[in-house]
Amino acid sequence: MAKTIANPFTPVVGKVPPHIAGREEIIADVEAALAGAGNDPAIISLLVGPRGTGKTALLSYFADTAESSGWVAARVTCVAGMLDDVLIRAQRAARHLVDTRPSRKIKGAGIANVVSFELEDSPIEPANWRSKMDDILDALAEQGTGLLVTIDEVNPSIEEMTTLVAAFQHFLDEGKRVALIMAGLPYAVTSLLSGKSTSFLRRAARYELQALNDYEVEEALIRTMRDGGKSFEPDALDAAVKAIKGFPFMLQLVGYRTWRMAGNSEVVDVSVVNDAAGIARKELDRRVYEAIWFELSEADKSFLLAMAKDSGATRQMDLPGRLDKPSGHVSKYKKRLLQQGVIQERSKGILNFCLPGFKEYFMERIAEEREL
Repeated sequence: MAKTIANPFTPVVGKVPPHIAGREEIIADVEAALAGAGNDPAIISLLVGPRGTGKTALLSYFADTAESSGWVAARVTCVAGMLDDVLIRAQRAARHLVDTRPSRKIKGAGIANVVSFELEDSPIEPANWRSKMDDILDALAEQGTGLLVTIDEVNPSIEEMTTLVAAFQHFLDEGKRVALIMAGLPYAVTSLLSGKSTSFLRRAARYELQALNDYEVEEALIRTMRDGGKSFEPDALDAAVKAIKGFPFMLQLVGYRTWRMAGNSEVVDVSVVNDAAGIARKELDRRVYEAIWFELSEADKSFLLAMAKDSGATRQMDLPGRLDKPSGHVSKYKKRLLQQGVIQERSKGILNFCLPGFKEYFMERIAEEREL
């Protein structure tokens, strides 16, 4: 019986693609840090980027890599109760190496016709989160390994972030084998770094996840499609790269729909890619852009409308006149949209829409609003 080949593309949040495109430098830095002596800047890393740029997939990849290298990994999301989650995940991940159960002792013994024992738990000293983590890290050190904690969706409003960051600073000062990799939207990470209690993170390695280059997209498409037993005709490959526009999540969406719609054909033609790209674009709108749209204030929308008048880049100096607002207003909303990852400033005063296809999606939603 012929072996069934599964679709090799992974348009699922957190799922690690078989070939991660364009992140070789980040991967090399973090892998070197995990293999090092704890003095590599990347031992504490921040992954920063808009939705759909592959942050969560990279966190999963690093956790998988750490575990395959003998580390223990605790994977959590930044929500209330995060510290308890880190502790529980670390204990569960480490239970094959260390015994985290409370110690017990013999309370009494008696001999009649049979031997009987009565056990009681040993007294446990009061402990806070940091001291409990110390116990886990010390036990792991005895086994010659360490702990990686990955935190997704960084949220500076979660008070537990302060406790976690302060504890990790002490862990490193004390020479414990520990690593911390966090991921978040630009505005969330910027806010986190501005806090006095979390200033330690300003010395962390920070990686901005930018759009992929076309050659990186092309290479990932070819290799992943080959894993699925198919290949592209040259014009089909060009069409796929054009539709993806350097967006990692779109790469997986277009690839997944293309492979599936190709059916039993081993060579993918351009008509299949065009149909698949149309479906993928609708999915991207629904799964990524819609969330961004609902986060925009009316002032944000006015700012973006003023930018949308340009076919390419927008000069910041042109916006006060278009908006009929002072330059301070423009600076305020430029900063807000930069932090949200909606726009980017590649050179001083020159602004672009950041996410591929979002400008078109934005204008469609504006038109719908005006029809109401």
